[in-house]
Amino acid sequence: MKFGEKLIRAGVIDRAQLDGALRHQEQTGQRLGEALLELGYISEQDLLHHLAKEFNTQYVSSKKLAGLTVDPELLELIPAKLAESHLVFPILQDRKNNRLGVVSCEPQGFEGLEEARIISGMEKVQVYVAQRDAVRALIKKHYQGDVHAFDMLDKEKQSKFDETMEMHIDPSLEQSIQVEERAEPMSSGPAVSKSAKGSQITSSWTRAIEAVRKGSLVSDNDFIETLNILVGLIEMQIENRQGHSARVAKAVKRISERMGLKEHQIHHNIIAAYLHELGKRASSHLTLMSIATNPEYRELAERYCLTPSRVFDSVHLPPRVNHILTHLYENYGGTGLPEQLYGEGIPLGARIISAVDAYEDLLNNPKNFFGECLDQRQALDAVKKKVGTLFDGRVVKVMEELLEGEAATGQAEAARPVVLLADPDTAATSNLEWKLNQEGFKVLVARDSHTARECLAEEPVAAVLVDMRLEPDDGFAILEQVQQSGRTVPVFMSAADAQPEAITRAFKDNASDFISKPYVVEVLVAKLRKEMSITHPPPVEPLTLEEIEDTSDVPGLVIEVESEAETGEEKREDSLPTPSSPSFTGATSKGKVLSGSLEDKTALSLIRALVGRRRTGHLGLRAGELKGEITLEEGQVCEAFLGQIEGEEAFLELASWKGCLYRFDPAKAPKSRSIKTPTAKLLQIAKLAGE
Repeated sequence: MKFGEKLIRAGVIDRAQLDGALRHQEQTGQRLGEALLELGYISEQDLLHHLAKEFNTQYVSSKKLAGLTVDPELLELIPAKLAESHLVFPILQDRKNNRLGVVSCEPQGFEGLEEARIISGMEKVQVYVAQRDAVRALIKKHYQGDVHAFDMLDKEKQSKFDETMEMHIDPSLEQSIQVEERAEPMSSGPAVSKSAKGSQITSSWTRAIEAVRKGSLVSDNDFIETLNILVGLIEMQIENRQGHSARVAKAVKRISERMGLKEHQIHHNIIAAYLHELGKRASSHLTLMSIATNPEYRELAERYCLTPSRVFDSVHLPPRVNHILTHLYENYGGTGLPEQLYGEGIPLGARIISAVDAYEDLLNNPKNFFGECLDQRQALDAVKKKVGTLFDGRVVKVMEELLEGEAATGQAEAARPVVLLADPDTAATSNLEWKLNQEGFKVLVARDSHTARECLAEEPVAAVLVDMRLEPDDGFAILEQVQQSGRTVPVFMSAADAQPEAITRAFKDNASDFISKPYVVEVLVAKLRKEMSITHPPPVEPLTLEEIEDTSDVPGLVIEVESEAETGEEKREDSLPTPSSPSFTGATSKGKVLSGSLEDKTALSLIRALVGRRRTGHLGLRAGELKGEITLEEGQVCEAFLGQIEGEEAFLELASWKGCLYRFDPAKAPKSRSIKTPTAKLLQIAKLAGE
């Protein structure tokens, strides 16, 4: 007996209604049940009840499906394309019995159900009947992130639903499918299909499914790199937004890794981070902080919160990516958009991105919540103040830990001495480069003279090892550049089978040493360390040379910090002579003027402290009627004057003075350098001369 006749026999419809529905079916191409429902001849409850009876299964109402909370892990079992093509949606998983529950408007659709079974890896698929439009809305909501998908259903018909209607399902599964008011969505991750244990793939369409599934699992890294390029090109045209999404994605990746997420979850968080701004107005950067305080921004957020998921509707992004993109403006306190989710009910990927996005906005967007770019500490503090209302405290804590770790790493990296290896021979330097890194050096490698010159100009190189036959300019040209720069940098010349005259020239040009190839790595590292310890001595700690309050560890030393009122020309004339040398210029560095008496200490103690602190400025000394001056730049002695005496001779004399008055002015920096002797050697000589 046909389905329509059964409905007449059950007294649900009459003959005239059936005839009318059949005519409507012929005109629209709908199924009979859909035609009866659309014409109002039957209620959804009656239709689903009889369909479930017809196919010996259970049914789920549209109202129940509209409020259903779906675990994102279920969505990974059935790919979006399969769900859309066969109108099959996963709603529960019985792991104990290896059974998957799905809703479908076609419970007799063997092909779709068999595909779902194979791809999900389950032994059995239990189907529940639902209305076609409800299944479509369910797919659109959970796979594509459209939270308003069920709005398309006829509201008038929904009002007729029985409020007490429940799902008629197997009691053993009933508990697992109950709708929770606030369920915690799991963190997003890529759809990874499980293989069917014991399943035999025999038909051609099944083999095709497996081939497509495997082929679609393109490397996430390739896809992410493509996003990086494309989104970066788009953002290049937007003011204050260049590189924004890439920076957010990088931070999201690190936070996700630190929180112990799986690789596929991390990849989906990164994808969402790259896509989070696409389709929105470039003139207004919407973050949780901006929409929480600016009503205009909140209106924009209401308009654009679903834009990213809609833009990529036809792309079939992984469901979890859509889930994250849809809820980026949900805040931890539950007053966000679009569904007012709260706490851990918000997808973890969305919580991570929203915190990073707000922090990055405060750091780099002058049109942000504060109206100016903040430094890292200020931006982080601003985000921390909104923990519990806007942001997840656990996410912010991890972000803070990573930022502190970056700062510590940066400081450690900056403290590593930089060694430049300028040598075209890769085989000769590879082992040396590895050894230097192991010994705590930062190594720069240059295979030609152009690269070597760039390194010297841009990096704080502490030592150079240069091959004499470097091209196009040889090693002697690099040695000359180092010396002309005025920096105290030891230069080791190297060569294989060097002629005696070349070695003589290297030492004549003040090379620190000449190293014959092949290198004896351990010997070379030891020589580097020895020479660098002379050229760059460790900081001398007795003086801080700023607002010093405790000088008890330096007996006999009296230090005064002059106020701005005391640094005028009159004060300078009364205390120490104004430098008359034309090598001085106006203020080029910041800091307070220090003055005082050395009492029973020599001037060398003060000079060593200034050198150790890498200070720049002018040091004036006075002993009775004698007046002298020494200039420094970043801890290097540049000039010295004592009456008619100048240079190294004047420096050694001034360094031996004891109990003199001094005045150090950091606002005066040297214009040139007349002292060529390395500062470390000058200090050694001065120390020996005073003993």
